Amino acid sequence: MDQETWKLVLEYLAVKENPGRSKAEIAMLEQKLNDWADNDAERLAQLEEALSLWEDTAQLPDDGSWRESFAIIKQQLDEAPAKKLKILKWWPAATAAAVIGALVFFVTGNQKTAVTNQNAIAWVTKTAEPGKIINVMLPDSSEVWLNSGSSISFPQNLKHAGFRTVKLNGEAFFKVKRDPAHPFIVKSQNIQTRVLGTSFNIRAWKGSRPEVTVLTGKVAVSRDSAGAQSSAVHLLPDQKAVYDLRLARLLREDVDDAKTSVDWRTGKMNFESTPMEEVFQIISRKYAVKIITDQSFKNCQLTAKFDNVALSEVMKTIGLTFDIHYTINKQTIYIKGGKCN
Repeated sequence: MDQETWKLVLEYLAVKENPGRSKAEIAMLEQKLNDWADNDAERLAQLEEALSLWEDTAQLPDDGSWRESFAIIKQQLDEAPAKKLKILKWWPAATAAAVIGALVFFVTGNQKTAVTNQNAIAWVTKTAEPGKIINVMLPDSSEVWLNSGSSISFPQNLKHAGFRTVKLNGEAFFKVKRDPAHPFIVKSQNIQTRVLGTSFNIRAWKGSRPEVTVLTGKVAVSRDSAGAQSSAVHLLPDQKAVYDLRLARLLREDVDDAKTSVDWRTGKMNFESTPMEEVFQIISRKYAVKIITDQSFKNCQLTAKFDNVALSEVMKTIGLTFDIHYTINKQTIYIKGGKCN
């Protein structure tokens, strides 16, 4: 949502609550907002992104031009009792309630902002250390399994938030408690995943292409770049969305069996033409080891399946596949030589 549209929303609320304004003026502004929204999913997504940002940070984006542009509107709103704000008829009730809450927060002035910052909502972060997989029960009773080396952050008031927003670094499997009035949103690397209640896996390692795979229910995935949302890609069971880093766009793909995407929960590793640099990263996280090579394996790929086997078995297979020599010294693996097949 651009600056001028936010200004229009604020102006509409200010005029509507001012008894001295005419019905014609109110109707004109309401029509402008109806024309802008027009049930457009992408514009509603932009609106939700702005609201979740405010909800996450308890403050406006650090952009002085916004405050300057809204200074006059804020003055008008300061004179209007916030408790009288009405729900706009063309928004769903849950979304409208979140909008009203965000706007009331904005217009209460510097004094209210200072109080809000002092009582800012606390965030909790849970981390699965290398070599460990942990289960996390969120405040809203949703369950999350974190893969080794991953972390998730969520607000303590997640259960009561208008948008249940969490942040993921790494890989996790989600079983989200259904709550249609409070969408569940996962922010991870370049993408945003939105659900009402379902199970899905997100793989979003730094430097790798993010993926969202759906096991049950329906999921909407959109590109999140510098706060700008793309049109959502909707996924059903046995489908996944892949974010192409080079093209900066989301691609939807069918999968044979989505359950294989969470095999990592039982210690399995499935590689299908996987670049060796990624293979080494996965091994490092799973077994809590450091891998040192004397050459690049940038153009090498591995296709193999490991069913919760010991590290020595994994390295034996890789050694035979790429003709490498390796030694394991405590938590470090040294690799020499090797060639791609």
